[in-house]
Parts: sequence; C-alpha cells; structure tokens
Amino acid sequence: MELDDAVHTAVLTLKESFEGQMNENNIEIGIVNESGFRRLSPAEVKDYLANIV
Repeated sequence: MELDDAVHTAVLTLKESFEGQMNENNIEIGIVNESGFRRLSPAEVKDYLANIV
C-alpha cells in the first residue's frame, strides 16, 4: 500500500467514529518509516481532509 493510500484510509477510519467537525487543528497524523517518526503539518492534514470530502 502506498503512503498516500494508507493515510487516506486512516483518515476515513477516523472520520467514521469522529464526533463533530474534523479539521487540521483537531487531529494529528503521524508517519513512521526507516527514518523515524514525523507528524504531518496542519497543512498536510488539511490536504488529506480535502480529498475525502
């Protein structure tokens, strides 16, 4: 599974059980790879959220 697909699936899963409006300021998404852990910026989260509407 590609990274974009995995993040998209994670956001869809979160959305199913999230109460209220989900936006880039009230969720955090982290990615772990060979380089370590990093949290997506609010702008990156906003882009992923825009793709599921």
